Amino acid sequence: MKRLAIFILGILAFTPVEAIDIDCTNDHKVAAGLRMGVSALPSLDFEITGEYRPFRYVGVNVGLIYTTPFINQANVSALYSEDKLYSWDIKNYRNACYRFAAKAGLQFTTPAIMLSKNEMGLSLRLSPGITIPIPTNKNITVDNYEVYKKEDIIIDEEVTGNEIVLVFNSKEDFTNSGGKFLYWHARAEMVLEYEEQWEFSVGYTYSNLDVYGGTRNIVIHGTPLVKDDNKPMHSFHLGITYKF
Repeated sequence: MKRLAIFILGILAFTPVEAIDIDCTNDHKVAAGLRMGVSALPSLDFEITGEYRPFRYVGVNVGLIYTTPFINQANVSALYSEDKLYSWDIKNYRNACYRFAAKAGLQFTTPAIMLSKNEMGLSLRLSPGITIPIPTNKNITVDNYEVYKKEDIIIDEEVTGNEIVLVFNSKEDFTNSGGKFLYWHARAEMVLEYEEQWEFSVGYTYSNLDVYGGTRNIVIHGTPLVKDDNKPMHSFHLGITYKF
């Protein structure tokens, strides 16, 4: 975030004052956009947004985000119970994460630095807001397996070591409780405006969203489902917006 601020200030410092376009007209008050990004989780994120801009440089936005993690960081697969008598497994570790979240926020846009006459302008947009995970508390289905030593279930076969075999026993549902309902985020974007109606953006978002908040309090047979601590979310994205 600090480097982004320094970069933006550097651009403004070497821009002639007359290049700043202070235009208070506001012909396009409604906009819709798509964003695609990656986070440090790591995950791939897709966001659909809608914007209302009652003033040219001030507005509000709402959005729906879909997240899909790349790897299992919660250690939610093939874990043994504390007594070592049985094991449990979640078929899809992504089910432990929030997959959907709603967003809402304010947005403040600086006057544009014109890159070409009446066609392209570059501006900075800041957007603080809230994030609401859907649902707040998640339900997880776990496959339970009984644990046997190989020599206990295989007859007339030479076995060495302490090899084990997992035998499916049952399915069991667990529901989280005490999940956090509300989180916050702050987004900074460089926005390239093209021909009044199109906007292309690149940006960074910082958030306190706990991606595993919907399952963090689940304990399965004495073992916490999520072992990793909650860490702030850092994400980068590319976006496209059309103004109506």
